[in-house]
Amino acid sequence: MPDKDHIKSVEKCFVILDCLHTNRHLPTLEEITQITGYKKTTCFRLLKTMRTLGLVELLPGKKKYRYGPRLAALGLSALKNMNLSQSALPILQQLRDETGETINLTLLSGSEILYVERIMSDYLVNVNVNVGDRLPVYCASMGKVILAFLSESQLEQVLSTVDFIPKTEKTIVSRTALLKELEQIRANGFAINDEELEKGLRAVAAPIFNYTGEAFAAANIAWTTARHPDRAAFAEYAKKIVAAAMQVSRLMGYTQEK
Repeated sequence: MPDKDHIKSVEKCFVILDCLHTNRHLPTLEEITQITGYKKTTCFRLLKTMRTLGLVELLPGKKKYRYGPRLAALGLSALKNMNLSQSALPILQQLRDETGETINLTLLSGSEILYVERIMSDYLVNVNVNVGDRLPVYCASMGKVILAFLSESQLEQVLSTVDFIPKTEKTIVSRTALLKELEQIRANGFAINDEELEKGLRAVAAPIFNYTGEAFAAANIAWTTARHPDRAAFAEYAKKIVAAAMQVSRLMGYTQEK
C-alpha cells in the first residue's frame, strides 16, 4: 500500500540533487531531464523552486546547475553534529596552541574545498576566510592533498570540472603541472602552498582518511611570510600536520594496514 504521507515532489527534488552530486560535470536542464526521466517542465519547476530556496544555483551564461549556498549551509550544520568536527577539534586546537598558527579543516566539495573548522591564531594579520567558504582545489594545500589520495576515477571526475585560473604568479595553471605535483604529494604524504593562492600566504596540509581508506577531508597549518620568511617552517609544520591528521583519521576508523 502506498504511504499517503509520502510526498513525491520532495523525493523528486532529492533525485535531482543526486544528479548534481554523482554527475561527472555540472549538468544542464536537458541532462537532468535525461538522467532522471522526469518531464522537462517538471525538472524546470523543481529547479526553479530550489533556486528560490538557495538549494541550487544556475551558473550565469552556462545554463549549468550546481549546489547553492543554502544547501552548503545545511550540510555544514549537519556536519557540526557529525564525528569529524567533534573528533578533530581538540586535536587541531592543541596544534594551534603548539604552533601559534591558524589551523583549518576542510572537506572536498566538487572541484572546491569547503571550510568546516577554522581555529585562528592570535596574530592580527590573518587570511579573510570563514567557515562555510570555498576555495578551488588546484591552488589550495588542502585541495591538492585530497586530490593526491583520491582514486584514479575520483580524481578524473574532479579534474574534469576544474578551470585553472591564476591567483598569483605561482599558481598551478595546467592539468599536467598539477598531476606532476600530485605525484610528489603522494610520495611526501603532505602538500604545501607557497603563495599560490595569495601572495605572502603559505600552508602545509595533510589528508584525513575514513574507515574505508578514502581521503575525504584535510587539515592544514597556515602562516604568513612576514612571520616565517624562510622555508624552514614547511619541514617543521609538515611533521606536525601529518601527525595530527593521522590522529583524526584513526578516530574516523582508518587503519594504515587497509
